[in-house]
Amino acid sequence: MSLIKIRDFIINIFEVLISLIKIIFLTKITFNFKLKSYRNQSLIILGNGPSLNTTLYNKDFISKHKLLCVNYFCRTEEYKTLKPSFYVITSLEYFFNEDKKDFAVERKKTLESIAERTEWPLILFIPAKAKQQDEWKKIFAHNSNISIYYFNTTPVAGFDLFTNFCYSKNLGMPRPHNVLIPSLILSIKMSFSKIYIAGADHSWLKEIYVDQDNEVLLSQKHFYDKQAKQQSQYRDMSVAQPMYHGGSSETRKLHEVLEKFYYTFRSYWRLKPYAKSKKVEIYNITPISYIDAFERLNMSSDSK
Repeated sequence: MSLIKIRDFIINIFEVLISLIKIIFLTKITFNFKLKSYRNQSLIILGNGPSLNTTLYNKDFISKHKLLCVNYFCRTEEYKTLKPSFYVITSLEYFFNEDKKDFAVERKKTLESIAERTEWPLILFIPAKAKQQDEWKKIFAHNSNISIYYFNTTPVAGFDLFTNFCYSKNLGMPRPHNVLIPSLILSIKMSFSKIYIAGADHSWLKEIYVDQDNEVLLSQKHFYDKQAKQQSQYRDMSVAQPMYHGGSSETRKLHEVLEKFYYTFRSYWRLKPYAKSKKVEIYNITPISYIDAFERLNMSSDSK
C-alpha cells in the first residue's frame, strides 16, 4: 500500500470518528413523512446565480422537468409562473434570531412570500434544528399546499460506504456551506434519474476584493439583480459586502472566506459517489460555472 493510500485511510478513519460524535450530539430525530420516489423522472435545481437568466429563456427545456428552487426565489416573478415542486432553505438564520436586523427582515419576508404566494403543492425542505422554534411555523399554518420536510445538516465525512449510509438515513451531509449541497442530497434521496443544475455560477473567486481597511468584500450576484439582468462580466465593487459568520455580525477574514469555498467545492466531489450508488445522473447545465465535479451539458442539446 502506498503512503498516499495509508494517509487517506487514516484520514477517513479519523473523519468517521468525528462524524459519529457530531451525529450523536447534533443530528435530530425528524419523524418525516416518506419522500416519494421519482425514478425515471428528471429535476432541474434552480440556483440563483446570474446565469439562471439564460436558462429561464429556454422554456421548452424547463417545462420537461420538475423544479426545485432555493432561498429568495419565491420573491421573483418566475416563482408563480414556474410553480416549482420543491423548495430548499438551509440557513438557520431564517428561523433563529441573528445580529443583522436588515438580513432578518429580508429572511422573514422570504418565508412570508412562500406562504402567501404558493397556490400549488410544494414540499418545503427546512433544517431539522429549526423544528425547535415555533415562531416561523405560524407563517405557514394557514397554507395547506405546503408540506414541511426536515433534513439534518450535520457535517459527515469519511469512507464512501459510511457517508452514503448517513446521507440516505438523513443523519447528515457533506458540509452544507451552500444551499446547492442539501438540494442535491435531497434530490438524490427522491431518486430522480437525472438532476440538472442551473444557475450555479459559483464564480465568487473573481468577485473577491480587499479594501484599504483590509476588509474582505464579496460581490454576490443573483439572477434577479439588475446587474445580472445586464449580464455584466466585470466585478461591481459598489455592491460588494462583507461575508459574515452565520447568524452574527462578525465578518470573515480572507482565509475564512476561501476555506468556506474550499468546503463547498469539496462537498460536490463527496456527493458524486453517493449519486452513483443511487444510480442518479447529475449534469451541470450552468453556462459558466466553477463547479468541476459534475459532467457539463448544453441544455439545447439534451440527449442524455
